[in-house]
Amino acid sequence: MTFIQSSKNQTWLLPPDIRNIISSDHICYLVDSFVDELDFTDFELRYAGAGHPAYHPRILCKILIQAMIDGTRSSRAIARCVRENVVYMYLAEKLMPDFRTISDFRKNNGNLIRDIFKNTIYAAREVGAVGLGQLSIDGSVVKAFASNNSTVTKGELDVIDDYIDQMLKESTNTDELEDKQLQQCRGYDQLGATSKKRVKSIYKKYTNKLHNSEEKRNLQCIKNLKKAKDESSIDNVGKFSLTDPESRFIKNKKGRIELVYNTQLTVDHKKGIIIANDVCQDRNDVHQLKPQLTLVEQYCGQLKENTKICADSGYMSEKNIQLLMQKNLDPYIPERTDKNNIKKVQKYKKEGIIHASFFTYDDKRDVYICPENQILKLYYEFYDKRRLLIRRVYRGINCRGCKSNQQCTNRKDKTRQLKVNCLSNDRKCLKEKMRTVKAQRTFEERKYTVEPAIGNYKQNLKFREFITRGLNSAKNEFNLVCAAINLKKLWLQSNNANN
Repeated sequence: MTFIQSSKNQTWLLPPDIRNIISSDHICYLVDSFVDELDFTDFELRYAGAGHPAYHPRILCKILIQAMIDGTRSSRAIARCVRENVVYMYLAEKLMPDFRTISDFRKNNGNLIRDIFKNTIYAAREVGAVGLGQLSIDGSVVKAFASNNSTVTKGELDVIDDYIDQMLKESTNTDELEDKQLQQCRGYDQLGATSKKRVKSIYKKYTNKLHNSEEKRNLQCIKNLKKAKDESSIDNVGKFSLTDPESRFIKNKKGRIELVYNTQLTVDHKKGIIIANDVCQDRNDVHQLKPQLTLVEQYCGQLKENTKICADSGYMSEKNIQLLMQKNLDPYIPERTDKNNIKKVQKYKKEGIIHASFFTYDDKRDVYICPENQILKLYYEFYDKRRLLIRRVYRGINCRGCKSNQQCTNRKDKTRQLKVNCLSNDRKCLKEKMRTVKAQRTFEERKYTVEPAIGNYKQNLKFREFITRGLNSAKNEFNLVCAAINLKKLWLQSNNANN
């Protein structure tokens, strides 16, 4: 048996074309042509003139998008790929930017990265991959790059703030004392103004070397503490992170409370293209429907009448329903309690307990009638801040002598009460619509569009935790993720069409 002969130490006689090493249908060619069509005029004007030459943003955009497609997000790992991977060598045009260059570019160019995502939508519309007939909106929490242990309370913030003021005063006094000691040195008074300035700078240089690392940590700590104090005035919660003050404590699906950001997606049903995305600090999704629709109309234009909007019960509110009706859109949003009550009703039926759903409403008399034909009259009404609506409380009249009293209520006064949501006509109509089979099938289509998009970036792209800190940096990172998903979908679509 013979083996294929290798040429380990053989040098190439002619320089090879790097494209001959890469497969002809590789996605890097789509990334290359896509980024080449972007407008970098602002950057070219900014870097025009004298100075050290900079890396063209075209190159950095290409390697960042390709890295996100491959699930590589660390700037050090991307810099290593540029040195070792032929695909990244091709996209970087044989240049080798440092990891800090890559990291700073991703952090400081939010507008350009947002334009990259927008251009993926335009490219998808040109090839007919966006229909805008049915859209799905959903949110998911992604862990922030922050430790749960590095937190402070509001009371601790006030104490630390006073300590920082004293520390800054002490540093100012130290500087004045050092200047005074320097002036007492022999021969210092005989120096000219320029020489005195030079001696001071050299003195500062060497003294700073001794305390530089400690001062940097102190300055960063002071900066984070001030940011945490600013966030405490915005968000009324007990604890704040010192590593990423803009992140929020939110309970994830596993029931664990950790520092996270809330990511939002809007996906078109035709080919699963993401047409809007955002990162926010909200602990629930109820206030994110309007921002998502605003972004959709900003990127794709005014939505047509009767466009289907699917969202889960977390987006249900009176304001959201009014917004969708004003825009003449067709909403598919279930009530928050409908999904949870199904299991409760089934359980109570087995145990013989009388559930609230067993009561019937008489709209003429504005009363509820229990299964024993007893009447519950309106007791009072209040505004529920958590549900963002008005609720009414109905109270039974003749509950104490009822034979089903023990199965109906466990209150001390033996009186049954019902808490009922006061819904607008639009919300009532939507609630009735969501009970139909057709509406339920339309709503279930979310499982094949927006939910797979979330699973895709969490599982395939390994995007379960941000690697940057701060809300703006998190938005830049998420825009890159969504742009990578859209480009890969377009690449798969073109490959399927060719095959």
